[in-house]
Amino acid sequence: MTVTSKYLDSEVTSYTVSNGTVTFSAINLGCSLTELLVPARDGRLVDILQGFDTLAGYRAGKDSHNCVVGRFANRIAKSRFTLNGAEYALDANDGENSLHGGFFRWEKQVWQAESFSEADCAGVRFYRQSDDGEQHYPGTLKVCVTYTLNTKNELTLHYEAVTDKATPVNLTNHAYFNLDGEGTVLDHVVQLDCDQILAVDGALIPTGALLDVAQTDGGTFDFRTPKKVGKDIAKIPENIGGYDHCFVTHADESTVVRAGAVWSEKTGIKMEIETNQRGMQMYSGNFLKGVAGKSGVVYQKHSGICFETQRFPDAPNHPEFPSCILQPNDTYNAVTVLRFSTEK
Repeated sequence: MTVTSKYLDSEVTSYTVSNGTVTFSAINLGCSLTELLVPARDGRLVDILQGFDTLAGYRAGKDSHNCVVGRFANRIAKSRFTLNGAEYALDANDGENSLHGGFFRWEKQVWQAESFSEADCAGVRFYRQSDDGEQHYPGTLKVCVTYTLNTKNELTLHYEAVTDKATPVNLTNHAYFNLDGEGTVLDHVVQLDCDQILAVDGALIPTGALLDVAQTDGGTFDFRTPKKVGKDIAKIPENIGGYDHCFVTHADESTVVRAGAVWSEKTGIKMEIETNQRGMQMYSGNFLKGVAGKSGVVYQKHSGICFETQRFPDAPNHPEFPSCILQPNDTYNAVTVLRFSTEK
């Protein structure tokens, strides 16, 4: 296991971690993953993450490429919620709704960071304090995000937080994967251990109902048996443009379970996903359009796919959903494991 670092400017440092097979790089601007190298079946290393070649690209990017989003990932309806009798008004940055924390984005903040290396793993820990009232949320939230690569080719994303006031918390990483390293993800094969999705309205706000995937418009959302991303994507309403829905896992936040896998028949690269989170938003890059990325490549619609493990979107406004409220003296603990392999 090796860890190296280099300064990109006076505030931002890039860390590179390798086990000799898989290598990732991350910066302390938004805890952003900038590179993830995995061997293809022909032996070449493929960078399976979209993103940018420069720090300026990450500072200017508007699509949350590979960063931590919070305090509340995904959407909150009408940009408001009520907690302990008080109503909180949030930034409306997605129509009338609040998305990924509003206008003050964690992805644009410089975090404290330190690397570590042990016998069978190495990684980076990122720290940040979100003050009371930041993004209009209550409570001072102290956050630690740890990325760990081990000798089994597993990249673990671990999120921890404590608060001094009750507050909603929902953290995830918004990584855009492309296991071919180019083109679209429509031919990527996905298999999910998810029997249900959250029903949503036209603005992608949960209605509160859970739908069996087998009963969704001819099985459009049924990935229990492997199928290509593009097979049924045209059945999804044009205004949504593809998958941007929360699949219900079999986790309960106490135990890490398998959520699914994605693989490329072209490169042989496979990524399995495990998590302790109850939800996983699969987003097929529907709103990517003309984004200039790595090596001058312009990212277009469906050029990347995200698997955002998380609590249910709009949970503060749905008492029937599992609670998303972190209480003082409790610790928020979210875990996601990405396991990489190469099929011959």
